[in-house]
Amino acid sequence: MGKLFGITGGIGSGKSVVSSVLKLMGFAVYDCDSRAKWLMNTSQDIKNGLTAIFGDEVYAGGMLNRQLLGSKIFSNKESLDKVNSIVHPVVKQDLAKWRDSQSKSICFVESAILYESGLDSMVAGVINVSAPVELRIRRVMARSGLSAQQVRARISNQNKVSHDLAKEYEVINDEMTPILPQIVRFLEKEKAL
Repeated sequence: MGKLFGITGGIGSGKSVVSSVLKLMGFAVYDCDSRAKWLMNTSQDIKNGLTAIFGDEVYAGGMLNRQLLGSKIFSNKESLDKVNSIVHPVVKQDLAKWRDSQSKSICFVESAILYESGLDSMVAGVINVSAPVELRIRRVMARSGLSAQQVRARISNQNKVSHDLAKEYEVINDEMTPILPQIVRFLEKEKAL
């Protein structure tokens, strides 16, 4: 079983760039976003919970109707909290199983909502990826087609959960500061290299 570290940061900060570098270096990275999407289509606990709240149409044809679910939770915090209370525990169990199956001394979990989901309780430390807001906006606009105003709204809506800064190691992803030496310093500090 490997020691687990989190990778987090705001939208457009470059979490996946850091994850990709770590994967290229031979480290295992659990991608919460893609895994949660998979679990929402395969976990009977999640399916039962979501259909109990939103009805059978949320799983039309056996697959999650993301558009319908999105419309139900988009501006309804109570519904979003209910969905999270169903999905987060299943993801946490899946992550624990995955972590326990790892053979390397350390492994990583990438999550935009590491603190909000409670996954921070499972990690020994956190790589917090940061970038200037204007750069983050440009990155998200380029990949999503959203307007600058829409991206700013998403940035301001991201939860500002208080957390233990002593557990964090910052990686700056500003397109000027090389990322690899920052990751190497973190791995040396954790005696993983």
